[in-house]
Amino acid sequence: MSTRVRMSPEERREVILKAAIALTREADGCVFSWKQVDVANKCTAQTSPETVKRYFSQIALRAAVRASLGENR
Repeated sequence: MSTRVRMSPEERREVILKAAIALTREADGCVFSWKQVDVANKCTAQTSPETVKRYFSQIALRAAVRASLGENR
């Protein structure tokens, strides 16, 4: 049985972005190695692929990951 987690939009975006960053790092920095469903499955809080799509288009999520990884290097 899964439980729902209520989050603010900012918190949800952060969870999604962290999951996408983790997947990108696992793929040696390749942002083309994952899909939105993979990001949803990687999120620490239960997240559906539809929720990922609601907060980020695939292009926007990849751009956000690149920007985040570029700032942390």
